[in-house]
Amino acid sequence: MNKGEIVELTIEKLVYGGEGIGKIGNTTVFVEDVAPNDRIRAEIVSVKKDYAKAILKEVVEPSPYRVKPVCALAKVCGGCQRQHIDYAEQLRAKKQIVSETLERVGGIQTEVNDVLYSGETTEYRCKVQLPVSRTKVSKRFLAGYYRKNTHEVVNIKYCPVQPAIINQITAFLLEKAKECELSAYNEKTKKGLIRHFVYRYSKVNQNLTLTIAVHQEKVSGNLWKLCHLAKEKFPQLAGVAVNFNTTNSNLILTDKTELIEGNAHVTEKIGDKLFRISCDAFFQVNPSAAGIMFNEVRKIVAERTKNPEVLDIYAGSGGFSIFLSDIANKIVAVEDNKSSIADGKHNLTKNNIKNVSYREGNADVEVPKLLEQGRKFDVVVLDPPRKGCSEAVLNAIKGLASKYLIYVSCNPSTLARDIKLLGTDFKVVSVQPMDMFSHTWHIETICLLAKSGLA
Repeated sequence: MNKGEIVELTIEKLVYGGEGIGKIGNTTVFVEDVAPNDRIRAEIVSVKKDYAKAILKEVVEPSPYRVKPVCALAKVCGGCQRQHIDYAEQLRAKKQIVSETLERVGGIQTEVNDVLYSGETTEYRCKVQLPVSRTKVSKRFLAGYYRKNTHEVVNIKYCPVQPAIINQITAFLLEKAKECELSAYNEKTKKGLIRHFVYRYSKVNQNLTLTIAVHQEKVSGNLWKLCHLAKEKFPQLAGVAVNFNTTNSNLILTDKTELIEGNAHVTEKIGDKLFRISCDAFFQVNPSAAGIMFNEVRKIVAERTKNPEVLDIYAGSGGFSIFLSDIANKIVAVEDNKSSIADGKHNLTKNNIKNVSYREGNADVEVPKLLEQGRKFDVVVLDPPRKGCSEAVLNAIKGLASKYLIYVSCNPSTLARDIKLLGTDFKVVSVQPMDMFSHTWHIETICLLAKSGLA
């Protein structure tokens, strides 16, 4: 098999990362934009020892799972990778991926439950970050998601997975940015002004905040004018802010934000709980799915403990802590993001919760400190970033969790790795995948582990 060769193969299954795989002899071939059981022709673009990568050239025999995407830009936009696959098959594939990843990476053979989902496959994304660019010739402003496997912005006039009002505001901003004689940031030259439009949308109030990330350290007159025009045009905008990002990295928001007009946050209601959400605080992107997730964790704790002491690591704005507060004795929430902590404390007050306290600082430092102080918790809830946990956190959890560990993961590979690193101290009790991001390859998993020897 050589680079440039055209091959014909059948796609056997989907894998984590957005691709599908098929076989040519003993070689596994990875291809994007395919569905299970597709018969395709593809061009080999790279060949390694055990596998090859190819690009789709033609669907010879379409899979019964292949459907028409809801978005006209699905083939080029990198925001969604699986709109061309029937949703029920997306869910089945995600379950299979979790099961196979646990076994392949962690050596864990266990039953995996069917995927929980909210039923919302459009307009579910309530945090939206759109990079901004300009065309070379006409200097027309663009905003959207990156073209697959690039940092080239695909201009999106209509995105079905985000609220319609965001599409409208973005189109207005692009038009007025040119009128205001503003520039767009260029990643290659490191010059230009506007980097991203960042939105936080409240489903309950149907309003939103806009944060414009810029490559400068203060608000210019024309930038202020753009913010004012947007706030004046759209009553749904609860507030407009500017974030100052002069780094030359891919960082979207820094900790330097100036509120221009209105409020710096929106309020979301999940169940009977209210949550303040700021633009740079951590809160789940899909509120409907988040409610299912919070309640699932609450059910696990309620069924197995009574009045427990709980440690909530990577607590964010307090979602898990707040949903557990009425069945727990005390909860310690560990978080280092200042905006998340501020929102979390506000949320505790707003919901009249008095048995949750924030421990502010990096989990790698604060969690081992709790162990050094001799603390014990009946339940540890762990919701780390995609990279998973450090060994310092995992080793501390071995001594801190006296009964249960609930690991909420957004990456099955690091979940499997971390469970393996926990060794024989815990055993897997249940694995519950969740679909937080419909039409993408991203997977959330709620994994319940019990302390070894626990009846």
